[in-house]
Amino acid sequence: MPIVRAVYAPNGPNLIAPELFGGAGADTVQDLESLDLLGRVRPDVILVATPHWVSRGDFLVHTGERPRQLYDFSGFPPKLSAVKYEPPGYPRFAEQLVKHGRSLRLPVSGTTEWGLDHGAWAPLLHLAPGARIPVIPLSITPRTAQEHRTWGEAIRTATDATELRILFVSTGSITHSFRQMQTGGGAPWPAGAAAEQEIVQLIVRRQYDAVANFDPQRWAMLEPEGDLNPFFIMTGAIGAEFRPRLVSSHQVWGAFGSTIIDFEPS
Repeated sequence: MPIVRAVYAPNGPNLIAPELFGGAGADTVQDLESLDLLGRVRPDVILVATPHWVSRGDFLVHTGERPRQLYDFSGFPPKLSAVKYEPPGYPRFAEQLVKHGRSLRLPVSGTTEWGLDHGAWAPLLHLAPGARIPVIPLSITPRTAQEHRTWGEAIRTATDATELRILFVSTGSITHSFRQMQTGGGAPWPAGAAAEQEIVQLIVRRQYDAVANFDPQRWAMLEPEGDLNPFFIMTGAIGAEFRPRLVSSHQVWGAFGSTIIDFEPS
């Protein structure tokens, strides 16, 4: 069965417990929960790609029975490290993804290292609450956007051959500039907000090549998290048939985008 739904979502630690951050991200959490993916989509397995798992060689697929929850952040309230999100993995299908990628001569390997970093579990807390749905984490690499899309296309052909209902979640922030961060109630960053909205509009119009070829100077200004490579894997996996819908787009601390885009089959 083809992928039945896809979502691009932010992944900041503030989404774990917005009340610990003065309410920053509470509106985004509400927007994530409003998608009601478990009720409306009923996925059998979730593929998740985040900017926090960067493999230097092959694209990696977690093939373990239960991905380890990673608290890959520091300097935040200790209560965040008490939050549990420990879904099962899905080794059989994960290994099929690896096998299919290799059959196409792509640099893909399986691993039981790494696990679910906060880039995955912070949004999944709200997109798939209860941690009952199996999750397969996917890494990104320093390769180009097109190479990530090619890997996504291979994932798509592998998913077409299964009867599983698959939800694909990619995470990150389009705007992710610590240099422009304002934690003391300072003014938002208009140049960053304007550039992010241009990219969002390209996505909504399904102009993914234009996103990959966005003005290099303005791209560098935004410092997109993971160069949006989780997003490029996802767009390769869903193809052009999915209809993007902007759910919401907020700016946190002046320089971190919290854009949510829901992709439905046409």
